[in-house]
Amino acid sequence: MLLTVFTPTYNRKELLRRVYDSLLQQTSQDFCWLIVDDGSKDCTGDEVRKWIADAEIPIQYVYRENGGKMRAHNTGVERATTELFICVDSDDYLAPDAVEQIVKAWEEVRARGNQENTV
Repeated sequence: MLLTVFTPTYNRKELLRRVYDSLLQQTSQDFCWLIVDDGSKDCTGDEVRKWIADAEIPIQYVYRENGGKMRAHNTGVERATTELFICVDSDDYLAPDAVEQIVKAWEEVRARGNQENTV
């Protein structure tokens, strides 16, 4: 897996579905979704656990006591295990080819770097 799609969330159970649906529609599956829940009280975790059980995409869910968005970001960076990391907020979504385009761009950057190293 090349890319972590990171989403910090706090009491966004209803909005988070839009991100999930956009990830289900990706033309490339070379990603995992890392959700850091910053202390939600609206049963966000119950909804995310349903999606995890559905196993349509790889999802990692981390619940932490409320500490603010920046601490949620720090937790996300600490937990990410992929080479690339992007943040998609809980009220946002990705175009269907977003992951594909990111992977393609990264492969082009790598190829250029390899060419420079062999010259």
